[in-house]
Amino acid sequence: MYLSKTRILLAFGLLLAVLIGCSSNSDGGSDTDNEQQEGEEQTQEGGTLNFAFHLQPPSLDPHTNTDIGTRDISQHIFEALVTMNSSLEVEPMLAEDFEISDDGKEVTFNLREGILFHNGEEMTAEDVIASLERWQSLSSQAQTYHGETTFEAADEYTVIAHIPNPSTMDMYIFADMTQFAAIMPKEIVEEAGAEIVSDYIGTGPYQFSEFRQDQYVHLVRNENYQSRTEASDALAGEKKAILDEIYFHFVTDASTRVAGLQSGEYDIANAIPQDSAMQLESSEDIQLNIAANSFPTLIFNKSNGVFSDLEFRKIANTAINVEDMLIAAYGNENYYVKDHALVQEEQAGWYSEAGKDIFETYDPELAKEMLEESDYDGEEIVILTSRENPDEYNMSVVAEESLKSIGMNVTLAESDWGTVLEKREDEEAWDIFFTSFAMRPMPTQYLFLNQGWFGWTDSEELRSLGEQIVNAGSIEEAQQFKDDYHQAFWEYLPVIKPGNKTGITALRSNVEGFDYLTGPIVWNVTIDK
Repeated sequence: MYLSKTRILLAFGLLLAVLIGCSSNSDGGSDTDNEQQEGEEQTQEGGTLNFAFHLQPPSLDPHTNTDIGTRDISQHIFEALVTMNSSLEVEPMLAEDFEISDDGKEVTFNLREGILFHNGEEMTAEDVIASLERWQSLSSQAQTYHGETTFEAADEYTVIAHIPNPSTMDMYIFADMTQFAAIMPKEIVEEAGAEIVSDYIGTGPYQFSEFRQDQYVHLVRNENYQSRTEASDALAGEKKAILDEIYFHFVTDASTRVAGLQSGEYDIANAIPQDSAMQLESSEDIQLNIAANSFPTLIFNKSNGVFSDLEFRKIANTAINVEDMLIAAYGNENYYVKDHALVQEEQAGWYSEAGKDIFETYDPELAKEMLEESDYDGEEIVILTSRENPDEYNMSVVAEESLKSIGMNVTLAESDWGTVLEKREDEEAWDIFFTSFAMRPMPTQYLFLNQGWFGWTDSEELRSLGEQIVNAGSIEEAQQFKDDYHQAFWEYLPVIKPGNKTGITALRSNVEGFDYLTGPIVWNVTIDK
């Protein structure tokens, strides 16, 4: 058993709603007795899993980038000291347990003994410290929250993190899977430095075999994997390397992923479009995993042009029906949730009703009156958009039509996505653009809230409240500011956030044990042939 202090409840959570619909896929034969379950495991042992993955990662080195492909694949190869369970608690993984000092300035990680890397070497404190220091130097999150943290080897199996300025984010950052704190052998870390590691050697249930460019990543079972004994729970607890091998095939075209799944070429396919999902719903051979995982945003340029004036941001918010945008983007209400908050409703500790009245002010006649009473003089409103992101493109069309209908002079500047990214750097080139953000654990963490990011948010109230949240003495103390923060967000209107969108993974009906938290989890997966 590990210490009670190791269960740190992150009530703000990463993606709690992501878990909705996921656990049913991992229950398998829960209604059968143990003897039947054991028999099933014996018949399903081994096999090859073919996963149609929607992109090709730049590498499998999780220290070096924030790419979701790197994260989703490498989490089967590498592990960290701590991770998160489905209740959004931080739990130990490579650490046997951990203790936090009363003042939060020391975290003592007691390492599991006898853990072997894929090269057969035992993991010790030296490997852990080398890995954490490299992660600290390469991860922007680590630099922000652990930039001054130092790591000490108290002995071969004990690492102490010294944190000069502790915050409510500290343990979350150690557990976060984006650019995560993967533990690797010291010699590999030191050889790589800031470059991509030459060998992908971790401690996880599957080990690296091959990265064939533009084709696939091939993983094979780690025959010497040493699992935790607690019940499997999302990224935490027991991990079973049941399959012989896993192929993550790079299939960037959605229709090809869907066709391959239907034909049986692939066992799992991710990033399924909503229209395809609706077609697959009726298939007895396919099961769908639907997980809320991000939200779209209408970004205002608050540095230059019409929307640098809060009055006009309020007019736009009153003129645009967010429900129309969501329907245009996703079509079916099963694939979106209309919601004003910066966290999901299931994240009770951080969810707030504050600001909802501003969110729901849609009234085109009132917006027209507000515009007539303003000093608007026909200035051009430029909306950057790209058909390469169809959801966001459809939203931009709704925004264009809504603003035109109240008398604004609107231009929909359509281009490829690369041009959108280039133009948004010029504060004089646009007024609105759309993009999406993965759900974050705290409402303060989104890029669009940063003064230096595109849109150039500049709110002293949001900054002050954000600092109070991050520097609070406890999560409970930080959450006391949630209403004030949401209210300040909607009063300032840096963006319009219409709701949350889902990610859809489709699986053949004979695939069992699949789970999802920040991304797909395929340890514990079996294929009933």
